Amino acid sequence: MKRSGSATDKMGPFAIIGNPVKSSLSPRLFNAAYPQLSGEIYHVIETPDALLGWQRIKELSIRGFNVTMPFKTDFLKVADKLAPAVQQINATNLLTNKDGIWTAWNTDTTGVVNSFREAGADPVGKNALIIGAGGAGRAAAWGLKQAGAVVFVANRTSRPGLYPLKDIPLLLGKCNLVVNTIPPEGLGTTVTGLSRNHTILDASYTIAPLQNAAISAGARYLGGYHWLYHQAVEGFAILTGLEPDSRAMRKLLDL
Repeated sequence: MKRSGSATDKMGPFAIIGNPVKSSLSPRLFNAAYPQLSGEIYHVIETPDALLGWQRIKELSIRGFNVTMPFKTDFLKVADKLAPAVQQINATNLLTNKDGIWTAWNTDTTGVVNSFREAGADPVGKNALIIGAGGAGRAAAWGLKQAGAVVFVANRTSRPGLYPLKDIPLLLGKCNLVVNTIPPEGLGTTVTGLSRNHTILDASYTIAPLQNAAISAGARYLGGYHWLYHQAVEGFAILTGLEPDSRAMRKLLDL
């Protein structure tokens, strides 16, 4: 179903940009979401530098693109407008071009909140621990706060308002929801104290840093596919103006 009057034959091209990004599921997910569109409409741009990536975006006349690590802050510099969430989070995972105006969006917030809601762990009134304060962590924290949770953030680098990673066991004693955005080597042995009372969401769908610990503790575990799916449903609709085929997307991700 269309959300705008744009003809599908005039859509795109679109892209995802990051480093590394060649193994991203986003192109396959996009093709599943929009089987009626050309398979050549969604590009993968892997680059070590955001500026080089922006040049490539312009060379390909890209009309909208998803942003992944490590560029979720870098591409704010090219945006003419920031969606309200982006203004608060200072990170973007999606930019769109309408009439020459680039707008930065953040659908990671929806990805996190809807992952928990679908799992029966509505954030309202819950305490949530976010591990990592990068772009993904800030999106998770802001989204959960907006959804009614009390949020605590633990980070490798100490800053005001952030807990050190060594405090994770203490924080797990008061938090029901956990979002992890950092890799296993960053976590070390800090994640102890998980139990069946916890619902855990990993940002990464390739590494799944907390999967084994969650299963061993009897906790409810949500892999990164959940986050990927929910942010993409909203993001693809913003990107194209069309409702994506969510059933096909779920089938691809085995959700």
